[in-house]
Amino acid sequence: MILVASVANSHGQNVDDYKVYDAVIHHMFRDGITRFDMNAKIGEIVIRDRTHSEYASGSLRENWEQVKIRIRSLNDETIAGYESVRKNENELKTKLDIPFKYSLISDKRLADVFPNKNDWDKSTEQWNTFYKLYPDSAGYNSFSRVGYDKAGHYALVYFVNWCGQLCGTGSYVLVEKGEDGWVVKEVAGIWIS
Repeated sequence: MILVASVANSHGQNVDDYKVYDAVIHHMFRDGITRFDMNAKIGEIVIRDRTHSEYASGSLRENWEQVKIRIRSLNDETIAGYESVRKNENELKTKLDIPFKYSLISDKRLADVFPNKNDWDKSTEQWNTFYKLYPDSAGYNSFSRVGYDKAGHYALVYFVNWCGQLCGTGSYVLVEKGEDGWVVKEVAGIWIS
């Protein structure tokens, strides 16, 4: 069973991946309020339609020792599972089972809304356009691929929310599989803007 899950995970998203994402969303948007920044009320969640492969603390490598200080249950085996899939971005499908309206947004659509992403003078105008399109969204979110320990008991995900010109957060989320399914065990906010 574990072999099948790991094979599916090396080539694309598997069923457990979506259940892990569901658990992260349930935790991060509990009761329709963002739990990772300003406690904003949301009516819709906007999610990038591809996983991302960036690290939280740098482009070349992650500082896993610092992450393990913040997520005490995180072990090297789960990190290795995460590292083995992180680089291969995958398309997400509308397979989430969450109690919120949600939309997947493509990179092309994001580029249409944010054509001058690094232009500070245009940033406010671009975010105003985004919020006209998605008024109750508290920005857009993205997920990494899901990395598992060998037993499939723990999963690690990097979750990012962008909500404005100087508004965003990046967190690693450790999710545990229990009798009732996947639940968030620990969250480590790595950066905030």
